[in-house]
Formats: sequence, structure tokens, C-alpha cells
Amino acid sequence: MTQIIKARYPSNIALVKYWGKRDNQLPCNTSLSMTLNDSFSEVSLQYSEKHSSLTEFGYYFEGIPKENFRARVLEYVIKQKEFSSLLKNYALRIDSKNNFPHSAGIASSASAFAAIAAVLLKASAISSDTDFTRDASRLARLGSGSACRSFYGPYASWGHLREINNSSDDYAIPVKEIHENFRSMRDAVLIVEDSPKKIPSSVGHAMMKHHPFAAARFQQADKHCIEMLSALKNGDMEAFISITEGEALSLHAMMMTSGDYYLLFKPETVYIMEQIFQFRKDTGLPVCFTLDAGPNVHLLYPESIEEKIIQFLKNNFCDQLKSVIYDHAGQGGSII
Repeated sequence: MTQIIKARYPSNIALVKYWGKRDNQLPCNTSLSMTLNDSFSEVSLQYSEKHSSLTEFGYYFEGIPKENFRARVLEYVIKQKEFSSLLKNYALRIDSKNNFPHSAGIASSASAFAAIAAVLLKASAISSDTDFTRDASRLARLGSGSACRSFYGPYASWGHLREINNSSDDYAIPVKEIHENFRSMRDAVLIVEDSPKKIPSSVGHAMMKHHPFAAARFQQADKHCIEMLSALKNGDMEAFISITEGEALSLHAMMMTSGDYYLLFKPETVYIMEQIFQFRKDTGLPVCFTLDAGPNVHLLYPESIEEKIIQFLKNNFCDQLKSVIYDHAGQGGSII
């Protein structure tokens, strides 16, 4: 008999960036992210008893076999002892789909591996309900580091710091003290380029191993995490903006100053950032940007000024943007 388990998990956008890893997908610094609500992956796991010793594993993205990602996911499943019995005794098929464009500047590997880890752990039936989310976060981390943060919302941190209770390098934890100013934050993803990422994140992480500024960067991120937690608790929008934009620029500075340096900004990226600076100065409105490892811009702002932001985008960026994806802070995913 074939059994089916489904899960839906969102992506997240890091405010304090994870950039540099060690050992087995452990972070070199603490990171903190905002969990998205409307940009998510849905994963379905079908499993049925098999009658041979051969591995039977299929991976399909939007109904189409994806051999490259199948190999990556199968390697991930093989390495996790928690899934060994499942892989040994069952034929497995994973179907995945996103409700956002794959190259939109939204971390699809984070949402996908969060959902993949959740369905596999649920099928394995080795985790109690009280420990499930933490265990799934830990296992998702082993597939894609940022995936561990997609289990909690509206904000999550990942990485051990003595100043953060219950923090761990192994899994993410929710940010519990959040001022009402930050509970309904919006994220307008400004799509400058919709082609696949030129530099895989794994390459960027590897470059940090010998980066001349690595130690200072890791210290900066840890400091920013503590400061961001304080800002979220106290409703300090000025600190939120300063840390968020500083982190985005630091991330790209690390890329531009590594041994094999590279530049992921586009002229449109710089233009958009400058326009945001000027708009904030002219209006006093609490709006800021962040970036992932690419040219697209995440515009962050409270729900209360959404109409003004939409008008700002229409007035300034018609020629620079391929599209805009509107999202907001969410609560994480679940088995569905």
C-alpha cells in the first residue's frame, strides 16, 4: 500500500547573514531571518514497501524528473541515519513544487529542504510531536543551511551564542520577543534578473575559509544578531534598518574582497538602493532593503505604509524591474 505525506514550508530572508560554514553544515556565525508567508515549497512523499535490495528513489519537480537535484537529495537521505530504515525498506518518490519563480531571489533550497526533511522525518516516525520541529530543523540544515530557519516565524535565529538562550549551531530557534512594529513586516521582492544564480552559495561559503576578513565578519554578524534581537524586542526601527542594510552590504563586500572575487550587483541593483536611500530621507518612512547572493532586492517595510510603497515602486522602477513579488512575515510551515 502506498502512503503519502505532504508538507508546505516557506522560504526566509536573512536579515543577519549566514555566510561561511564549517564541519557538517555548521555556521561560522549566528544568523537571523524573517520567515516569509506566501513564498513556499510544497513537497509530497510517496512511499511503499519494496521487494528488492535496490534503492528505489525518484525526485520530480513540478512533475518533471530532475536528475541533478535527485542526486543531491538522495545523497542527503543516504547520509542521515534517521532515514536509513525508510530508504532500506521503502520505494520513495518525492514531488516538489514552488509557488514562486525558481530564480526570483527567494531561497528555494531553504523552503524545499525544510519540506523534504519534514516529510521524511514524519514517515520515519522516530520523533515525538514535542521534538518534531526541532529535529526537522536540524535535519533540514544538513540539506541546506538556511532551511533550518524556515520552521519558525515570524523571525528565527540559527547559531550558538551564549547571549541567546537555547541557541544552537545544530538547529534554529524562534525569536520570541517581537514588538508589534515588526509582526506585520512586508517584503517586496524586486526582480532585477530572473536567470539562474551565477555563483552557487556553496562556492561563496567555501571562499570564506581563506578570506582575509573572515574573522572580523563572523564577529560582526554575531554582534549584529544580538543588536537585532534587541531591536525586534524594543520596536527600534532605526536599528533594524541600519543592521539590515549593513548586513546586505557586508555580504556583497565579502564576495568582492575574496580571493576569487565576484560582483553580483547589477546597475539596476545600485540604482534601486540609491532610490531607497533617497526615498527614506525625503519621506522619513521606515523602509529598507536587503539582498541575497544575487542582484535582486528585498524591500522591507511595515504593513501600515504599504500603499505608499506600492506607489513608490510604480513611480520609480518601471524600467528596472522584470516583476515584483509581494510577501510578508509568516509563521513557518507544517505537515499538511
